[in-house]
Amino acid sequence: MNHTKGNITELASDFVFDLLKTKLPSLHVYHNFTHTAEVVDSIKKIGSKSGLSEDELEPVILAGWFHDTGFTVSADNHEDKGIEIARDFLKANQYPENKIEVVLSCISSTRYPQAPQNLFEEIICDADLYHLGTKEFSDKSDLLRVEWEKTCNKQYTDLEWLRINIDFLTTHKFFTKYAKKAYDEKKAEALVKLQKRYRKKLEQAEEDKKASDKLELERIKIEAKNANNLKSARGIETMFRNTVRTHVEFSAMADGKANIMISINTLIIGAILTVLLRKLDVNPQLIIPTFMLLTVSLVCIIFAIMVTRPKYSTGTFTKEDIQKKRTNLLFFGNFHAMPLSDFEWGMNEMMNDKEFLYGSMIKDFYYLGQVLGRKYKYLRICYTIFMYGLIASVIAYAIAFTTMPIQPMNLFE
Repeated sequence: MNHTKGNITELASDFVFDLLKTKLPSLHVYHNFTHTAEVVDSIKKIGSKSGLSEDELEPVILAGWFHDTGFTVSADNHEDKGIEIARDFLKANQYPENKIEVVLSCISSTRYPQAPQNLFEEIICDADLYHLGTKEFSDKSDLLRVEWEKTCNKQYTDLEWLRINIDFLTTHKFFTKYAKKAYDEKKAEALVKLQKRYRKKLEQAEEDKKASDKLELERIKIEAKNANNLKSARGIETMFRNTVRTHVEFSAMADGKANIMISINTLIIGAILTVLLRKLDVNPQLIIPTFMLLTVSLVCIIFAIMVTRPKYSTGTFTKEDIQKKRTNLLFFGNFHAMPLSDFEWGMNEMMNDKEFLYGSMIKDFYYLGQVLGRKYKYLRICYTIFMYGLIASVIAYAIAFTTMPIQPMNLFE
């Protein structure tokens, strides 16, 4: 049957519609007639903007209709299958042989990675992937993902799929001048959005991994407790007891050191207030060193008191806290205001749950360490201020004694 000018594309459209309707599996939710028609429309637009006439553009339009028909046979090398289908159709309709070769080369050029050799091939390559530079990109990407999952059994996580899209957009390029102007900007915006989503997903994946690792660690702990090669419960309890005793001794040492600082600086302040302060009118050059020493002693006393200052808590808990293992009954601050009956019930629950018991011991050990850390932090600050402050005060007194004569003072007046 001879083709008439203008109707060969209509015949091709009807043929491809019937072919895809009857032979294309419904699982192809992306490579279907809708996609084919959109590619043809895009070919017409890009071809027109590229200066091609209708006659010149006709082989490219025909290639657009047939470029994905190979999916009716197989997804693998579907371009080759599409070439065979197009050749048979065009020969049956007595399409010119030289134009058939143009159609077939255009179909072949759509295989990835694209490497068009002329303007015709550039047009169909850009039209085939025009959606990369439109708002439709995200929806089309989702359809392709579903199609690959159903037809190729390719399963991807959200993170993997984002990475695939980012890599694809990064390496892809439009070829025609019109496509570059019309689609490159939107494609760049899509790439930026994908990068942001990827980083966010990556951070979420890292958080999920940490949570998973934490759960795995808890599982290992539980299995380890039941393993025959672990130490006995008595040995574990002995370890906790010895460790807690050591930390209590450290706490007592910190309190003792703080009391030393309080005593020393109290004596210094007492001496300044009762003896030296009243004589400053005779030797005014000692005012600055005296107030330096007074300030140092006062600050040291404040930090020493912070070391020994107890922390007060409400001393109550609820049954929900016990059931969800959120409280530590080994620390008096969590139960001192509770009725005896509630406390006994809570203790029995804890003793009947080995995991709860050991968890409470671990928490008790941890929070004791937190208290010790705070104590020794303040204690170090206290001793540092005392050391450097005392040195500075002595230097200040030395300067005062050497620069100005000291008037005799009767310290017992």
